[in-house]
Order: sequence, then C-alpha cells, then structure tokens
Amino acid sequence: MNLLPLATFLPSLAAVELPKVVTKVVEHQVTQAIEGEVLLLLVQVGLILGLSRVMGMLFARMRQPQVVGEMVAGITLGPSVLGALCLHFHSNLQQRLFPAGTSMELLNLLSELGVIFFLFLVGLEFEMDLVKNRGRSTVFTALSSIAVPFVLGVGVALFLESCGLFGDVPRLPAALFVGAAMSVTAFPVLARILTERNLQKTKLGVSAIAAAAINDVAAWVILAFVVAIAHTATRASGGGGKWDALRTVALAGGFAALMLFLVRPFLKRLQLIYDRQGRLSQNVVAVLFLLILACAWSTERIGIHAMFGAFLLGVVMPKGTEFVRHVTEKLEDFTVVFLLPIFFAYTGLKTQLGLLNEPILWVYAALILAAACIGKFGGAAVVAKAFGSSWREASAIGVLMNTRGLVELVILTVGLQFNVINDKVFAIMVVMALVTTFMTTPLLHWVYPAHLLEKEVRDAAGEQAAETKKPYTVLIPVAAPKSTGPLLRLADLLSGPGKADRRIYALHLRRPVDRPEFRSGLREAQQGPSDETLRTLMATAESHQVPVELISFMSRNVPRDIARISSERHADLVLIGFHQPVFSRSLLGGTVRRILATAPADVAVLVDRGFLGAQRVLVPFLGGRHDRLAMEIAGRFAANAKAQVTVLHVTAPRGGEPPLHAKEAVDRVFNDPSQPLPVQFRVVESDDPAGTVIEQSADFDLVVVGIAEEWGLESQLFGLRRERIAAGTPASLLIVRQYAESRAGAMPTGPNRPVHVDIEPAGIT
Repeated sequence: MNLLPLATFLPSLAAVELPKVVTKVVEHQVTQAIEGEVLLLLVQVGLILGLSRVMGMLFARMRQPQVVGEMVAGITLGPSVLGALCLHFHSNLQQRLFPAGTSMELLNLLSELGVIFFLFLVGLEFEMDLVKNRGRSTVFTALSSIAVPFVLGVGVALFLESCGLFGDVPRLPAALFVGAAMSVTAFPVLARILTERNLQKTKLGVSAIAAAAINDVAAWVILAFVVAIAHTATRASGGGGKWDALRTVALAGGFAALMLFLVRPFLKRLQLIYDRQGRLSQNVVAVLFLLILACAWSTERIGIHAMFGAFLLGVVMPKGTEFVRHVTEKLEDFTVVFLLPIFFAYTGLKTQLGLLNEPILWVYAALILAAACIGKFGGAAVVAKAFGSSWREASAIGVLMNTRGLVELVILTVGLQFNVINDKVFAIMVVMALVTTFMTTPLLHWVYPAHLLEKEVRDAAGEQAAETKKPYTVLIPVAAPKSTGPLLRLADLLSGPGKADRRIYALHLRRPVDRPEFRSGLREAQQGPSDETLRTLMATAESHQVPVELISFMSRNVPRDIARISSERHADLVLIGFHQPVFSRSLLGGTVRRILATAPADVAVLVDRGFLGAQRVLVPFLGGRHDRLAMEIAGRFAANAKAQVTVLHVTAPRGGEPPLHAKEAVDRVFNDPSQPLPVQFRVVESDDPAGTVIEQSADFDLVVVGIAEEWGLESQLFGLRRERIAAGTPASLLIVRQYAESRAGAMPTGPNRPVHVDIEPAGIT
C-alpha cells in the first residue's frame, strides 16, 4: 500500500483544520466562562485591561505614545481584527465576547464615565499661563494651525458629501464637524514629546507648547459650537433649529461665566480647607466628584455633551498647588488604567475598517489624511517661517502640531453619537487619528535629529572649556536619596575640598511620567529640586559646603545620557552608586554594566557600607590598568584628606622579593613628598586573591579596587552570583574602571615619596 499521497496530504490538512479546532475549543471555554451578565462583564474588562497594557508597553518600546498602543488594542478587539479573524475561521467568538445588548450598554456607560473624568484631568493639566502674553508669532502660528485645517476639512467634507460618502447625514453639521476634528492638536502628547527630548525650554519648545495651548483653547470652543449645532440639528428640523442653536450657545456662555465667577472662588475655598488640614479628606473628594457630575450633567442638558462641563471644571481649578496634585493622584490611576481602556475598546468595537471595502473609499481616506496633514503642517510651518524661524524649526513646529492622540478619538465618538458622521466616515477619521499621532515622533526625529541638539551643547561646552584651564571634574548620577550623601562626600574628597580648579556635577535623570494620555510632563520638567533625591542632595551639599551644579532632565536611556553628559562636561570621573539589578545578582550588571561600557571617562562604583570618610584606604593591586587607576584615586584621598594608603599586592606563594613592576607602579603614582604619611606597600603570598583582600580589609574605611577577574569582579550582563569580594568585604568598596582612551601619559612623574614594603606569607594578616 502506497502511503506517500496520504503523508503528503496530512500536513496541509492539519494546517487548515488545526486553527479551526483551536478556535472551537477557545470558543467553548469562553462560552462556559461568560454565562451571566456579571461574568461576561468581568471577562470583557479583564481582556480589555490586559491587552491595553501589553499593546501600550509595546508601542512605548517603539518610542511611540502609549496611547497609540491602547488605541490599537481597542480596534484589535473590535470587528476590524478579532471579528475578521473569527469570520475567517467560521467562529462567532468575537460576538460571544461582545454581544449586542446589556453588556455593550454597560461598556458604553463606563466609557462615557471614563471620558468625563479624563476631560476633567485634561482640564487640570491645562494652565492659562501658557497662553498669556505670547508674541504675535506664537498667536498667529496657533490660529493658522486651526484655520487652515478647518477650512480644508470643511472643503473636503463638502466634496465627499457630494460623492455620497456621508449618506443621509446633515450636510452643514457634518462639514463643520470634520473641520473641527481636523483642527485639534493633542496638547498633552505634543508637550510630552518635547519634554522627553528635553526641548521644552528651547525656542522651538516654547513656541510649540504655547501655540498648542492656544490651539487647544480655540479648538474646544469651536468644537462646542459645532456640537451645539449638531445637537440641535438632530432634535429639530426647519427654521426652529437655528434658534435652538443660538439658545444652546447662549446657555453655554452663561455656564462658563458661572464657572468662572462662582465655582472658581468655591474651589479656592476647598483649597484653603486642604491647606488647613494638610491632607485631602474624603469629604473634599466627595464634593469634587459631585461637582464633576453636576457640571457634566449641566452641559449635557445644555446640549454640548457632558465632557465639556468636566473639562471646564478642571480648567478653573487653581493650578500649581499641592491640592491639585493630590486630586490628580486620586483620580488618574482609576481613570487612566481602568476607565480609558474601556473607552478605547468601545471605540474599537464601533470602528469597522471592513466597511472600507472599495478602493475609492481608501482614496477618500488618503484625501482626508492629506488634508489633515497639509492643513496642520502647512498652517503652522509657513506662518512660523514668516515670523523668522528657520525652515527646520518651522517644520518641527508643523510636525508637532499635527499630532492628535486620544482627544481626536473623543471628538469622533461624540460625532458618531450625534449622527453627524456615519460608520464609514468614523472609520476613516480613526485611521487619520492613528496615522497622524504615530507619524509625529519619527518625523520629528527626521526633521530635528537629536545629534544636532547634542552638537550645539557640545560646541558650547567645548568653547567654554577652551577658555579656561581644565578643572578636575566629577559627574555624579544620583538615583536614590540614601546614596547622595556618600557619593557627594567621595566627590568632595576626590576633587579637593576648597580647591578652585574643580567641578562637581550632580546628574538626576527622571523617567518619563507614566501618564502620557493627559500628562504633558511640563510640570515634572520644571519642578527643579522638589524630588526627594534632589532635596537630599542639595541639603547635603549645602551642609558640607560642596559646590555642586545640578543637571536634571527626563531620560528614556539612562546609560546613554550619562555617557553623553560626561562627554559634554569633559568629566574625569563618573561616580555612581550601586543598586541591585532586577534580573541579576551581579554588582556590575544591568544599568551599571552599560555605564561601564559606554561612559567616555573613568568610572567608579560605590558599594556603601556606612561610608563616612577615607582615613584608611586599602588598594588591592595585581598590575592591571584598572589597578593603577585605583592607586591614583587613593593618591587623591592621600593628598586631599591625608589618608593613610596601603597597597596590597597579592602574589603566588613562591617566596622572594615582590615583582619589580609592582613597586615601580606604586612609585610612579605616589610621588608627592609633601604628604607626611608614607604609603605602605604590603605583599601577601596567596592562591586566593579575593579571599586575601576580604581578610585584610577589616581594618580599613574604604577599599578601592580595579575591575579584574582575579578579584571576582567583571562587567557582565547577567550575573548568576554575587561577586565574592563585594559580598565579603566589610568596608565600603569603590570599584573603578579606567577609560583607556583618556589615560595616555596620565601617570604623574616626580620625586618619589617613601614606600614601606612588607612581605607576608599566605594566611598571615
């Protein structure tokens, strides 16, 4: 019997049927898990939260705003992706997970609640100071970036309406709505991108932030007006609708006046209560929640959507206070982590990309995308150039103003609710929102690359260094409050207390704020030394009278930025504290390993065991270049702090005099005859160098050791064990790595100072 045809057929059969079998099994398990409305809702919310987190982190790794990943996660759960896959495998899994009926109504209500609280947080983030007293260039750039895309959007919408894309949707409200949707700039995302690239204080950053803030104010006003027209158009027909629209606008104006002249003073009294109590009580939180709900209810009744009331309440809240910060902390986690992903999922369930099943529809989508990009980019860039910006700066402003983010999805959802746009237009506009948000970061890097900014800083630093004698410079990256004191004391001793020709930089790199949906990052970037680590550092520097220059900014790549700053500031030594890596037991793993590998300067890693001073310093010596750096650093302690230095040279048990090169190396380094204390050169014969150092170190304040495998120290990515010398040494440990390219001819020469030589056999301490 010939089984060859059967053997050939089975793999292809398995490839076709196996996914169907797996789908049926999953569908059966899901059916059992969602019996009942409560179980179904729990499964839906769990699936939404899990996928949103995963996709958000994935897109953040691609240097994209996390909100883009969460938007994609919502679309993935809808008919466009999950529904299409289920249809391909003849399954109704997507319909079982998100069936029409009560569960969808519950998701809709939760998403509406999420939008209300999200817009309140957006209002809290908005500050009127950003739009006050701005020059003509900024104002005209902002207004042009609204007017041009608005006009283009209205024109494109009217053209597409004549092509039948909008169906039975009212013509004027649809055209105005598309224009308003194209005019919006996601201010938090724009400011966030600038702060992450540390551009917020540059000419480009200040202009873009101010223009986006003005754009935000004008766009929300326009949108409220358009929504009012759309709302009245859905309630009335004929001439009465015009009077309804005017009534809605008048009521909205009265509501805004009420918020400014009545609610705002009341909120200031709530702040006084907070200041008197020193905490945010539950009663104050309850009052705020009631105000949010009351304002949302009011604007919904007026006819301009509930989100506008919550947004305006956030805008009139007193800004820049601990009261607002605590209110934000109370709300942001639940809103951003729990409610907003539900909004994304509900929006994704309403997005049907499958409706764009004709080539002409994708042509329409390309037309809308082109109008959105040309309107925003052209409207901002051309005006910025006309007012004196370079083409590079003007283009960067245009790129930044073109980002739309989550705010665009909120607007589109409102349009779908009021039947201003249909499902096809909604899908096209969602694609436009995703593409314009996704393209901002890579286009900005292309138009305004990071190396240009770094070159400007390096050139300025180089000119400054050329004008003066190069001082001894120590760079201290600080990350934890407890390490700032020992690191600062070490830097002071190394650079020489009281010396004028020294420079100490404290570098504090902050991780980007984990709230990109509404946090602009401006406050975090402008906080200065309000962080606990910085407060501890500055207090220690002041108490010990150590001159420190602070450098603080946001960083996504800490080792790279440490290397960059050490190069720009011409650092002689990068002094860092040890922090246990997450996935390693190695002292020299994780971030420390990357700093050791990339920093263009000598590097010293402090393992603090109660370091208070360096009166007795032990330097283990085997002869490597890192050991010679350890001796040089110990020589600085001897010169600046009158420390007694002991150089411990471990040799194999063979007897006789120590190797000549070891004593010569000590003579070359310790050549200052003015120091009253001699250097002790101790030779110990042992087959266990690390064990010998551990035994000898008990009588010392500090052990300065170069990286070497013999000491059980080596830079590694994943350490499976703690380095023996670091784990066993009772004294504080300073592990040093010499930067090879900077050390040519660095060893000093001169008259030798006295060196006492002791030779001890193995086992004698």
